[in-house]
Order: sequence, then structure tokens, then C-alpha cells
Amino acid sequence: MADVDPGWSGGDPGAVIGWTLVRAHHQVARLFTETLAAAGLTPAQFGVLVQLASEPALSQAEIARRVLVTPQSIGELLTSVQRLGLVDRTPARPGRATTVTLTVAGRAALDRATPLVRDLNTPQALGLTPQEGATLNTLLHKVLRATTDP
Repeated sequence: MADVDPGWSGGDPGAVIGWTLVRAHHQVARLFTETLAAAGLTPAQFGVLVQLASEPALSQAEIARRVLVTPQSIGELLTSVQRLGLVDRTPARPGRATTVTLTVAGRAALDRATPLVRDLNTPQALGLTPQEGATLNTLLHKVLRATTDP
């Protein structure tokens, strides 16, 4: 039996930025999931409602881009929020995209979730100072711009 070198030849795994982002993503996603469950929403559903509150009557494709889901999975996601009565979908006319709009119930669900998300979104909730939170947010947006397809 051959001896296996202990350790990893790549050095300190904690110094691998991508791996640290993956680990942080899992932790923060878990917190968001738990927090939004109290409002009866998933993070993806919350993302849809936020986007529609910001810009009414978006196409399904635009919502998919904004909430970072595949075009193949946006239909299922929108069906789930439509079944809950949180959005309406206007069927497409020939040559037009189906549009999605926020309902009164969708606005109410978003209003219930907003204070919960605000509490989670404080730098202190993530173990950061306000300045560190602002810096992290700026850097994460830079990473998103650099890694998002045009």
C-alpha cells in the first residue's frame, strides 16, 4: 500500500477565496431560509416578490436573470408563488413575453418578510462592523459583476 501525503498540496484551504465564498453562502443561505420561513416564503420566492415590487410587470425571463435561477426552473418557481396568490401571470400574446405582476397578497407577504430580512441584513448579524459590512457588500457586487455572463 502506497503512502499518501498528509494535507492538501494547494496550501491552506481557508485561503481559497472561492471555497470561503461557498462556505459563507451556505451559512447565510441557511439563515435566510430559516428567517423567511417565518414569513411563509423561500429565498427564491422572496427574490421574485422583491423584483416585482421594484419593477412591476417583468417577463419570466427577466425575473429568472434577476433571481439567478435557470430559465428552465423559473416556471416552477412562478407557479409556486402564483398558487399562493402572490403573483399573477398574464399569458403572452403572439410575439410577446408572459408578464408577471405582484398581487395585493404578494405585497402583504413581502411586507411581512421585510422586517425579518432587515434584522438579518445588519452587519452585526453577520459578525461585522458597519464599515466591514459596506466593504463586503461592495466586494461581493464586484465579484458578481466579474462572474456574471453579459
